[in-house]
Amino acid sequence: MAPKKTPKSGARAWRVLLIVAANAVCLFLLWRLVFAAHGGPDTEARAATGAASASEEPTTAPRPLRQRDTKLEGRIRAAIAEGERKANSISKGRVTPGECTVSVHVRELGTDGEIVSIDADRAMRPASNLKLVTSAAALVLMGPDGRFETVFESTGRVSEGVLTGDLVAHAGGDPLYDRDAQGDVTRLLAPLVDGLRLQGVRRITGALVLDEGTFLQPGPGPAWPGESQHWQEFCALSGGFNVNAGCLTAFVRATQPGRPADVDVRPHGHGLARRVDVQTGPAKSKLDVRVGVQGDAVRVGGSIPSSVPSWEGRFAAPDPVVLFGGAVLDALNRAGIQVDGGVVRERRAVQADSRVLARLVTPLVDVLGPINTYSNNACADQLFLTMGRWQIGQGTREGGRAATARALEMLGLDAQSLVQVDGSGLSRDNRISARQITGLVDAVLRRDPRAAQAFRDSLAVGGETGTLDRRLGALEGRVHAKTGFIGGTSALSGILDARDGRVLVFSILVEYPNVEGLNTNCWKPMQDDICEALAGLHGTG
Repeated sequence: MAPKKTPKSGARAWRVLLIVAANAVCLFLLWRLVFAAHGGPDTEARAATGAASASEEPTTAPRPLRQRDTKLEGRIRAAIAEGERKANSISKGRVTPGECTVSVHVRELGTDGEIVSIDADRAMRPASNLKLVTSAAALVLMGPDGRFETVFESTGRVSEGVLTGDLVAHAGGDPLYDRDAQGDVTRLLAPLVDGLRLQGVRRITGALVLDEGTFLQPGPGPAWPGESQHWQEFCALSGGFNVNAGCLTAFVRATQPGRPADVDVRPHGHGLARRVDVQTGPAKSKLDVRVGVQGDAVRVGGSIPSSVPSWEGRFAAPDPVVLFGGAVLDALNRAGIQVDGGVVRERRAVQADSRVLARLVTPLVDVLGPINTYSNNACADQLFLTMGRWQIGQGTREGGRAATARALEMLGLDAQSLVQVDGSGLSRDNRISARQITGLVDAVLRRDPRAAQAFRDSLAVGGETGTLDRRLGALEGRVHAKTGFIGGTSALSGILDARDGRVLVFSILVEYPNVEGLNTNCWKPMQDDICEALAGLHGTG
């Protein structure tokens, strides 16, 4: 039987336990101090996990840090040197390496730091790589559910099929473009026709009034190509209203040799006189069709071989607002809806007693593909102006620039050093650095999953689609990027799936003396070689 403890012996036992515990705590604290002073385990653990400071968001996941890859950078510098050597050779010495500037920046998606940086902070002309800025800004500001909307309203009332008064269209900046329709806009304008029919409208006693709101008067942008090129598709104009992305489409069908070919100029209702003379030649004759607008007439001439079933060519219309009005009036007439007053162009505020009769709506994501995959300038400029209207209340170049700056600030990027005067990159006054482009692409792809997917899906795919369908065959499907070219400027930026599983964000910008043939023979091959090196096809990691 165990002896019974006295109160005195119990107190003594508790004192012993307290002394032991106090000694243990002191030893532990001493151990912490010693290891911390020598960079011990606790310090290493905090560094490895990226523990947040008091000023950081505690819920923000740490981003891994990547270091420069000097070996890979050396291979890229060698590719640049080869491109410069070719430029010197092809130009027969007129272009020297010192006259060419190549800027390259590469980072891994979702990480800090950089893998390659070659003159990456230099402000460069981006050409059509500026479309990445325009489309990314739109996704940030409007989200993947953003849309263009053109509203048709009237203060009049419909009685026995007659709308008494005007039908007023309020500008929404929509390019109204279907790349696969060969210029036919019937499908695009169908919601307007259906909406008026639903209201019982068969006749409008007033006019179709085009209210351009705060959108600018259509015209060439600053530092665009010269007037002799303004008829080309890449110089198509933008404004509050547009259709077929500011272009006319000549659709030519061969008939029998020696007979006139069938020529259709779309959209119908364009309002220009026709000067058409295309002959059908023998099966092996030369395809030679010339298109354009001279004065108040559209001209289509030349010849088409009988062995070529059809040919399609796009060229800029003189005024996208006039083109829209004519196309709408033609669509209404074809649907049996008469407009007594024709088309009137007038900036008119929405009336308090007006009611909406119809809408034309185009999802933003439907326009991103034409912009980034196929590099449609007018669609990009329409989006640029419309962002200004959405965000700033001004559908102008200044409004678009302010909207883009707002988007970049929302992404935590520098907006002050960006120089943007249009949405397409056609102007030679635009400036951006390769580092800014990779930062933008990285930020957008990490922001919102649906917006990121829309952005990625809008890019051309190497060896498969759009402006990259005949490039980067060795990397088929691995590169999603935007090409860029204006005289003396070449660019390629986007994302690349490397062999080691990394997703790389890259930008390659080139400026050089404007000598014909250098982009195709020097800079495009150089850009493709750099992408192959980044992917690890030449033994790089």
